[in-house]
Amino acid sequence: MTSKVRVNMFPCDNKTTINVEPTEDGDYSIKATSTCPKAERFVNKLEVLTMDDLTNKREGKIFREFLASDMSCNCLVMSGVITAAWVEAGLIARSNARKGIPLSIEFVNE
Repeated sequence: MTSKVRVNMFPCDNKTTINVEPTEDGDYSIKATSTCPKAERFVNKLEVLTMDDLTNKREGKIFREFLASDMSCNCLVMSGVITAAWVEAGLIARSNARKGIPLSIEFVNE
């Protein structure tokens, strides 16, 4: 099966679509298309993720490559990578993902 998420960023208005699918050896293949070359480069450089990459913030490839990238520190693409991969790995129930409830950051003016 494939897990797919779309990240809509503000204020840059870039959109990134991330696809994660299982590999034959139990890892997770990841690819992205984006209006942002930095985001596309970051995601596609990851290529294949292991369970350790999905769960180990300190030593996993996702955080290491994000820190080494030229992306803005507030970019939500890294969260999109983790979320899509967690669904594919069963760390987030696919039934919850099917509900289509967006993850979001909301500006509050009070």
